[in-house]
Amino acid sequence: MHLFVVGGGTATNSVVGVFGSLAGEITYVLPISDNGGSSSEILRVLGGPAIGDARSRMTRLMPPSPLRNLLEIRLSDNAHNAQKTWDSIVYGTHPSWQQIPSHLKHMYRAFLIHVHAELLRRNRPGKEFKFNRASIGNMLLSGARLFFGSLDSAIEFVLRTANVPESIRVLPAINTNFSHHIGALLQDGTRVYGQSEISHPSSDLIDPPFKMEDDAEECQEEDANMPFSHPSLSASQISFSKHSDPLQSPIESLFYVNPYGEEIKPKASSRVLHALAHADCVVFSIGSLYTSIIPVILLQGFAARLVNCKTKILILNGTHDRETDGMTAIEHVAAAIKACTYSLGLSYCDLDDIDWTSFVTHVVYSTEEIVAIDVPELEQKGIQCVPAVSTNGIFDTPDLKNQLATILY
Repeated sequence: MHLFVVGGGTATNSVVGVFGSLAGEITYVLPISDNGGSSSEILRVLGGPAIGDARSRMTRLMPPSPLRNLLEIRLSDNAHNAQKTWDSIVYGTHPSWQQIPSHLKHMYRAFLIHVHAELLRRNRPGKEFKFNRASIGNMLLSGARLFFGSLDSAIEFVLRTANVPESIRVLPAINTNFSHHIGALLQDGTRVYGQSEISHPSSDLIDPPFKMEDDAEECQEEDANMPFSHPSLSASQISFSKHSDPLQSPIESLFYVNPYGEEIKPKASSRVLHALAHADCVVFSIGSLYTSIIPVILLQGFAARLVNCKTKILILNGTHDRETDGMTAIEHVAAAIKACTYSLGLSYCDLDDIDWTSFVTHVVYSTEEIVAIDVPELEQKGIQCVPAVSTNGIFDTPDLKNQLATILY
């Protein structure tokens, strides 16, 4: 059994054990569009794809070890303490190195030194890299990406040296060395740019929007971002809240944008498409619908492979978040299917003319029904609805495993 799991963030991390118990081969596909948290500081100075979701999934899949403990270190909020800890890790004197075999220590430390040297090279007065809350895993993965010239290769290197079986894959939705951002069109016509602004706005935008008095020479030294990039896509947003107020209006559609806020249509990576073509089941996992799931579905080539897979399961979130406040179950499914039609280039088609089971065959939902579900309405579309026990919106993992097993076997 080969499971193809779409979803980033901590929500899916909580159920990877369920997936691991159901299949011998699993491909996890994660978006690279998160421009919030400590990843935003890496994007500001070094550029490249967002790696926080991939790093989080990788460490969750690693067996407990001193190496995993090192990669899970997050530096202090205090700038002085953060810098001090970072220096000790780079110099190899931090206590976390003591239990790591020397051959691994030298390999991993080399990537940390590499990213440290790159940060020094790009250092500008007033634009220094801020180590506050930096993830050591993110820093190491950034160093490996810069060294290999490929995020995919960097992830593969870390997974295999950390003894994660080759039957378990973690793939970035797009294999690129450039930043990719998303935007959202709200139903009231407002456009919101950047995943962080959509899902968890920051209160500490470090880089203010461009001012008219900025001279040309200063603009040319703007970190890793192109001059005159959209402010929401270039600012560092280290601190954020996942409990922000709902969006001012529901999301109408999602799309990728270039640094200037113009819509683009990137293609899914070749490894993602190959894995999808050979999957026995696709699972759209729990997590943020519009910022963890749909950024993968939108990619060119994705939906064309998806239709050939027999079983496609959407696990409905147990609770609402900022992105989906007030949405019903069928609206969640419709949003995913609309993204599939976008991937196919059918942006203006009527969803009533679409066979929904081409993209979603099963919906697993919480028995608490905090997210309202009309089972007969979904069944009219040919979608099978499967209840799973939850408490306060959190699925009971043994029951979730049983319900998924019933679908798969």
